[in-house]
Amino acid sequence: MGRRGMAIGLALAILLFGLTAVIMGKAAGGAAEEEVIGRYQAAAPDLVLDTATGRLVSAKGGALEAPVDPTGKEVGRYSVAGYVTAVTRSVGLDVISRPVASVDLVKGYVVLDTKTGRVLRQRVYYSQPIQQGDL
Repeated sequence: MGRRGMAIGLALAILLFGLTAVIMGKAAGGAAEEEVIGRYQAAAPDLVLDTATGRLVSAKGGALEAPVDPTGKEVGRYSVAGYVTAVTRSVGLDVISRPVASVDLVKGYVVLDTKTGRVLRQRVYYSQPIQQGDL
């Protein structure tokens, strides 16, 4: 019975090792399947879009737009384009006839549905007078 017991123990050890390998493989494979490439898109100057839901946030984490489609079934469904520009608001002369210009730094974005080609949202989210050293 000694030899037979060792054979059964060895068979059980091999079976247990095989089951462990299968379980670990499934766990690793499941994690790899959940990884989605292209889920997020960056846009100038500091925007990040979830391309599946349409949720837009700034680089600091502040939400600019709520999700268009909270289910997020289609990765790549939404796209964003951001912009930064300097806008001259007024030009004139001061009291001693020196030229004076009032310029604002403006940031905005456009969210697009890539399936239909429609612009879903567009907004200027930042507009402040340019201070010395801003650009």
